Amino acid sequence: MKRKLALLILVSLAGPILTAPAAMADTPKITVAASILPLADFTRRVGGDRVEVETLIPPGASPHAFEPPPSVMARAARARVLVYIGAGLEPWADRVRRSHTDAVAVVEAARGITMLQDGDHPHHEGEGKEVHQGHGPKAKEAHHHASGNPHIWLDPVLAQEICGKIAAALIEVDPTHKELYTANLQKFLAELEDLHQEITRRTAAWTIKEYVCFHPAYAYFAQRYGLREVGVIEMAPGRGPTPKHLRKLIRDIRHFGIRVVFSEPQFSPRVAEVIAQEAGVKVLMLDPVGGRPPYGSDYIKLMKYNLDTMEKAMK
Repeated sequence: MKRKLALLILVSLAGPILTAPAAMADTPKITVAASILPLADFTRRVGGDRVEVETLIPPGASPHAFEPPPSVMARAARARVLVYIGAGLEPWADRVRRSHTDAVAVVEAARGITMLQDGDHPHHEGEGKEVHQGHGPKAKEAHHHASGNPHIWLDPVLAQEICGKIAAALIEVDPTHKELYTANLQKFLAELEDLHQEITRRTAAWTIKEYVCFHPAYAYFAQRYGLREVGVIEMAPGRGPTPKHLRKLIRDIRHFGIRVVFSEPQFSPRVAEVIAQEAGVKVLMLDPVGGRPPYGSDYIKLMKYNLDTMEKAMK
C-alpha cells in the first residue's frame, strides 16, 4: 500500500516536470514596426501569434504629412523587423533604417515593383521606374530607393507580392517557424486572390470607368481594373488646386458624366465639396489607409468598403 501511494505521488509530480520544458521552449514574439495599417494587417496575417506588430502612423493621419515623434522613432528602431512602403511615402524611414542593427530585417515594399510616375496613364502597364527587391542586412549595403506613386498596396495583386516579402523577412529572423509563416502566407494569398477576382468581376460591369479623387492614391487600382483617373484635386501633398485646375476638373466631370467626387478622411473635404457643388454631383469618401469603422484595420474589409463606395458612383 505504501509503495502504491509513493508511486501515485511520483506520477502526480511528474506531470508538471514533463510539461515545463515545452513552456520554456516558447521563444519571444517577433516585434515588427509597420508604417501604415495595411502593412500591419499583412504582417499579422502572415505572422499570426508569432508577431507583435506596432503601426507607426496612427489612424486618421496622412502618411504623406506624418512626421513621427522621437518616441515612435525609438520604438521602430527597437523592432526586429521594419516594414514600410518606400517610394517617398515615409521619408523618415531612412533614419529608422540607419538606427537598425545587422540582426534586423527591413522590408521596403516598393522595391522590385514597377512604379507609376506622376502623370502616367493608369492603363499603361510597364511605365515608370523598376527597382530591385532586397531586404535584410545585405540590402543596406547597396540600398536603392524606389520612386514614383507609392500607393501600391491598393492593388490586391501587388499586395500579394508585398506579403511574400514580409514572409521572407519573418523567416529570415525566425527560421524555426518557417512552416507556420509559409502556411499563413498561402492562406492569406488565397483570400487576396478571391478579393482580386471579386473586384475584377464587379468593375467589369461598371458603365462609368472614369473618376475624380482627392489625390492619386488609386492609380494602381485603376490600372489593374481598367478604370481611368481623369483628375485629382491634389497632385502632391499640400499643393492645393489652382483656379485653372479646378475649372478643368469641373469640365472633366461634366464631359465624362462622372456622378461623384471622391474625398478622403485624412484630408478636409472642403475643396471636394466646392467642386461637387459647382459640377452638380455628390461627394463620397474613399479611404486608402483604413482605421475607421466599419473596416478598421482589416485590409480586405477596407478594400470592399472602397469597392462598394465606387460602385455606387460608377455602376
